[in-house]
Amino acid sequence: MSRHGIHRALPAISGRRKAAVLSVLSVTAVAGITATMMPLIAAEVPPIVLSAVADTTATQVPQDGDNGSKTTLASCPQLCDGNRVGQRDAVLEFQVRGLPADAVKVRASLRVYAWQQFSSRVRAHAAQGTAVGTGAWHERPVLGPELAAVDRVAQGYNEWDVSGAVSGNGQVTFALTQENWNTRIYWASRENTKTAIRPSLVVTYQRGSRPPTRPPATTAPPTTAAPTPTPTRTVAPSPTRTVSPPAPTTAAPRPTPTARPGTDVPGWRLVWSDEFTGPTVDLKRWNLRDNEGRDIDRGCNVDDPDNTFIADGVLTLRAQRETAVCSSQTRQYTQSYLDTIGKASFTYGRFEMRAKSPNGPTDSKGLWPAFWLRPDDGGKGEIDVVELPGGASLHGAATQAIFYDYTPVKQDQRWDFPTGYPGDGFHTYTTEWEPGVIRWYIDGRQVWQRDRSTTPWFDEAFNKPFNLRLNFQVGGWLGDPDAATRFPADFRVDYVRVWQR
Repeated sequence: MSRHGIHRALPAISGRRKAAVLSVLSVTAVAGITATMMPLIAAEVPPIVLSAVADTTATQVPQDGDNGSKTTLASCPQLCDGNRVGQRDAVLEFQVRGLPADAVKVRASLRVYAWQQFSSRVRAHAAQGTAVGTGAWHERPVLGPELAAVDRVAQGYNEWDVSGAVSGNGQVTFALTQENWNTRIYWASRENTKTAIRPSLVVTYQRGSRPPTRPPATTAPPTTAAPTPTPTRTVAPSPTRTVSPPAPTTAAPRPTPTARPGTDVPGWRLVWSDEFTGPTVDLKRWNLRDNEGRDIDRGCNVDDPDNTFIADGVLTLRAQRETAVCSSQTRQYTQSYLDTIGKASFTYGRFEMRAKSPNGPTDSKGLWPAFWLRPDDGGKGEIDVVELPGGASLHGAATQAIFYDYTPVKQDQRWDFPTGYPGDGFHTYTTEWEPGVIRWYIDGRQVWQRDRSTTPWFDEAFNKPFNLRLNFQVGGWLGDPDAATRFPADFRVDYVRVWQR
């Protein structure tokens, strides 16, 4: 068997004197109270306001279809619109970040927007699971006890005290269940075009110790506990060799725009990045696919440190010529595939990778590394920041592409390097995606553009959250390896960064 897949009271006195004494006593009392309260006030901090990272409507009604990416969520009791098996629950997932280790009196409020008022009781539950998915009833997370309830749904924001489910950093999921009012209530989802009405989790806390007499050092940001990663393996009782996430560090949860050269881009704000400075792949940022064989290529996607590793600040995705079994198929190559599904997605932004292709003119047929984006709903749309296929006729150029679907309806181009080629060193590949236009750059030079005038289906395909994909494919549409193809082949990535306006 192949080795692949093994791998949180005054006395009576004159009126004037009495007034004077009262005044002094009042000032003294206020001063005393103030002195008593000052440590508490000093220990208070601004609330943390978090946006949902995923949401869906869990439904018993198959006709609802895929609820994974819609501008509304819904809730409904068991008897819903005349259907006796019509229950719908609004499920929301958040990633709590920024709580310091000494946080006390942590309180959390779930805020979800409704367009109308209803005489309905709606309960909030903690849920064991995720809000990522189509919303099919069998995917519904297991609900815990009721945390809070509203007895009447208000027009506008409704709030539930969900403090019982939030004690520290990490992933939390909630479900809203409707007790009465036998028709659907619609709630604004994270996909809603109006940012102001999207759901949020507001977390407040105090620092555990009294503040020191002098200001605390500004060089020690709070320690954030890393959430427990979800294993990517779905097979085999044998022990896995999943790449471990790095130990928690004192790094701030958001990247600092000036942390490294090139991160400060005028007009843009850095919102996500991986500089690959840790010892292993960061599973808080990435999923690493395992035991996956696809019908579009010839390799097995494996979670194996021999195929995906970090050294000297560079991520390597390695393809190897070796026998492996995945998806019940025996294949002759192993390869690496990372994505951010359920962990990070973006509607519009500037996406950039600095990388070195493995492909030379005579030894790279069938090798195909890429950096691309796909919609969270799994539907129409794809943005290829860059594809770097190998082979004598392909290795010297970089491909830019967009897809409507996989009929395929697509638009693409191949850009030939004026001098050199993608494998002669590290090059920078950038895509700026904004409403109505997408622009591509290589090493800072604009090489292509698509917009509403060039692409009739532009607005339909490119107006929703997309996640990141980083993979090294062996074989497929552009040919399979031949005897001259060199293995192991290394696709080396210096960083991946995302900015937004």
